[in-house]
Amino acid sequence: GAIFLVAGLRAFLPGSHLTGRLPDEDLIGQTLPLKFLEVNQDDNKLVVSNRRAVVEAQMEDLSRGDVIDGIVKALKPYGAFVEVGGMSGLLHISQISMDRINDLEAVLEPGQKIKCMIIDHDKVNGRIALSTKTLEPEPGDMIKDPQRVYEMAEETARVYLEKQEAERKKREASAKDIVLGLGDALDDLSAGMDSADESGGDDASDNLDSLLS
Repeated sequence: GAIFLVAGLRAFLPGSHLTGRLPDEDLIGQTLPLKFLEVNQDDNKLVVSNRRAVVEAQMEDLSRGDVIDGIVKALKPYGAFVEVGGMSGLLHISQISMDRINDLEAVLEPGQKIKCMIIDHDKVNGRIALSTKTLEPEPGDMIKDPQRVYEMAEETARVYLEKQEAERKKREASAKDIVLGLGDALDDLSAGMDSADESGGDDASDNLDSLLS
């Protein structure tokens, strides 16, 4: 690791929390962005992270739906870890293609450059969920013709996001109709109750039974 001065205090930077390089003498005299990992006043202990500071800064510029370049770093049974801008994102096997993938190594390999879409992110913990399935012009293209996917990524993403937005608006309109319909039903019930006060209550009971049936 390395020792840094932070506001006149000595802080320890673990080597695992240094981004993009190993701690060596070339660090002496350099200024790096840092985030506190641990502050213990009783033991006069400060632990900081350069990696967390870099990740938080980069995450501020990322949004769901962004198409980004990445490099496959590792393959696991459940998907691939992809480096995007110095951060690690998960491309789950279910998000690689619309078609079922039986052999992940036949589709992706470590060191491969890809394009993917950010479908979710946790800015606090620096976690990113990625998808190439959303960039397929046709189902199965990531398996049959991945280059076509990457070449058409931006256009396919635009169409996908427009479709998602249209579906969102449709759901909101349906929910609004349900709420308005409920309001009308409650108005009818209220009118029935007022009428019941005058007629003895039997009609209101009938109205309630009708609404619930």
